[in-house]
Amino acid sequence: MINKKINQIKRLISDSLAFFKLKSYSQPENQKVLLINFENPNLYHRFFYLLVKFYQLSGYNIRYPMDFAKFRNLRNKDRYLGLIVREKNFLSINKKNLPENVIEIKDDMFSPDYFSTYFEHNNIDKNAFHVPMSFHPFMYNQGIWDNKIDTDRKRFNSIFCYGNFDAKAYLDIKRTEFTVETRVALLDFFQKKENFGSIHGKEDIVSANASFDKKYVFAIKENYAIKMEDIRELLSYFNFYLCCPGVVMPLCHNVIEAMSVGTIPLIQKEYAEVMYPNLEHKVNAIIFDDLNHLKQILQNEIFTYSEHEISIMKNNVLEYYNEYLTPDSLVRHINKSIAEKKMIYLQAEHRSVNFVR
Repeated sequence: MINKKINQIKRLISDSLAFFKLKSYSQPENQKVLLINFENPNLYHRFFYLLVKFYQLSGYNIRYPMDFAKFRNLRNKDRYLGLIVREKNFLSINKKNLPENVIEIKDDMFSPDYFSTYFEHNNIDKNAFHVPMSFHPFMYNQGIWDNKIDTDRKRFNSIFCYGNFDAKAYLDIKRTEFTVETRVALLDFFQKKENFGSIHGKEDIVSANASFDKKYVFAIKENYAIKMEDIRELLSYFNFYLCCPGVVMPLCHNVIEAMSVGTIPLIQKEYAEVMYPNLEHKVNAIIFDDLNHLKQILQNEIFTYSEHEISIMKNNVLEYYNEYLTPDSLVRHINKSIAEKKMIYLQAEHRSVNFVR
């Protein structure tokens, strides 16, 4: 009990000092300002940080007036949302000397009901904008999201996949309305294939030769947890990336990381259709309906494309990424949606899924 009280006092002192420092922070003058007037950013947790981070990366000063209570709530409730006030020189809590043409975001402009368009409106809603999935938050926080990658390197004509395949965590999606194959089922499907391989380090890829072609290459976290700064480089060695769903929804940051280097998504139809704009078969993705269809694609299609066809799809993937998924392009589309008074759907993960249960 005494230790708990001591820790609470230490936290209070730490928060007080951090708040005082933030309160005294004065941003450099800038005509591009995002003014945040949000009462409940916690609803969107990591995705709210990402939304604001996109504006900061696009050259905006961030202003978020708040009192000490809100500051503490943001700082301590969620490790990703907390980056808003923990990241150095990220925002100012002062509202003084605002330029005339600020971009202002408020609670009622956004909704966490991200998937209603898919389930209830035939996937068509012209009066709304869905903020797309993005990289893992730490990629932006650590400034490694735009590291220079050789997207023109000679690639293996193989399928790559990486991540956590823990059955306990990644079977929750079966209790939702989504019908995508779980990542556990996808791993089981590929493990039974003759050309399956599980790697144990970066050198397994960068030192591989042509015999690595026509393989199903998995970096399973328990065997090889890829360093975040290496992810995009390793993805750029492959023509295709197998897109596995997240914990409770199809969307997962891995697909965006793959597309950023032109690696073509191998993706289930439902997953492709909850990305906006939807991915298209043989244009910027290879899309399968179910495991039987995936089996046919593996046997008869995926490794038969010419280098020219691969090059066209790769360039289409990069074009999609640059038009819809970079911070600058996202901010451009969000600002346009604000001007047109469209509803902006922002991910809230479990909360978004609960709307369609």
